[in-house]
Amino acid sequence: MKKRVIISMALATVLATGLYAKGNCDRGCDYNKSSKMMKKSHKGGFMSFVYNLDLDDKQKEQIQTIKKEMMKKRFAKKDSAFTATDFDKEKYIQLMKQKRENMIESKAEMIDKIYKVLNKDQKKQLKEMMDKRKERFSSMMKKRMNFDKNCNGRG
Repeated sequence: MKKRVIISMALATVLATGLYAKGNCDRGCDYNKSSKMMKKSHKGGFMSFVYNLDLDDKQKEQIQTIKKEMMKKRFAKKDSAFTATDFDKEKYIQLMKQKRENMIESKAEMIDKIYKVLNKDQKKQLKEMMDKRKERFSSMMKKRMNFDKNCNGRG
């Protein structure tokens, strides 16, 4: 008798756990979709502002061409600090510093080329969007700073 009760309790627990997990998955299993959307929207970066502008088809095509060109340059074959038997620490450090500098220069070049594709109104709209983001960020930081000052004994 006790054995049947224990088995039925264990079975009920397993089933309940499975149903609970299934219910949570129905509500929150959009993780992959949302992460893909976030990557696609370039949340918060320069390109997100550009994509929010009213671009004509020619501008969209030019921007895509610029991006492809920059990607080819970014992932071009580079020298390596590794050989079959050795690792050159100094060369590795030098390559990583160059990579960082090149990335900054490449991004600035891409922004410059894309900016030249935009018309006057789009440039004005882009600047307004960037200013709004800056204001939102500074007001958010201001709220955080005020919150920290007034927290029970901290600050």
